[in-house]
Amino acid sequence: MTLICDPETETAPPRRKKRPIVMAFAVIAALAIAWGVAGIFLYVAPPSDEPEHADVVFVLGPPDNRISYAEQLMQQGYAPALAVSSPVGKDGKFEADICAAHRSYRIICFNPDPFTTQGEARALRDLSSQYGWKNANVLTAQFHVTRARVIMGRCYGGDLRMVAYRTGLPLLSLSNPKSSWAYEYVYQTAAFVKVAIHPDC
Repeated sequence: MTLICDPETETAPPRRKKRPIVMAFAVIAALAIAWGVAGIFLYVAPPSDEPEHADVVFVLGPPDNRISYAEQLMQQGYAPALAVSSPVGKDGKFEADICAAHRSYRIICFNPDPFTTQGEARALRDLSSQYGWKNANVLTAQFHVTRARVIMGRCYGGDLRMVAYRTGLPLLSLSNPKSSWAYEYVYQTAAFVKVAIHPDC
């Protein structure tokens, strides 16, 4: 007996399901776009404060070009004291050049323990207690302002103004990957997770 297969009734092989894969890529793309947009407000152009007359201009590390901006603020009379977070070299001296300088205003250099934003926040709390500071202009890089505001606010009970030092970073840098917006997006986001996990001063 001969069997004849009717092509109209023959069962077609199941098609590969591409929809879940496409949906997964769409979700990932949407999250990446949302992260990129959020980063503009958190890192690239975060809400920051204009400096006001205060007891101290408090500079978070590392002591790079932001020191020049801090000195401009001091010359304009924004505070009688300049506090600078600086590592200490093998010779036991502060690495920031400003620490050995002589100015008309007081310069206080300190090495936070640990050398992190949290350590610097604790130093601001302790130095404020020592010197009687009631308000502070805290100077840091623009991509660090939002996170630093949270951490400083946990330790310091005085009037806090977060002043942004604007940096011109490339989107990517092959010669110096850590000096790019791509790196800061990843680093600052990971650091925010740490801040959320450890909500103490």
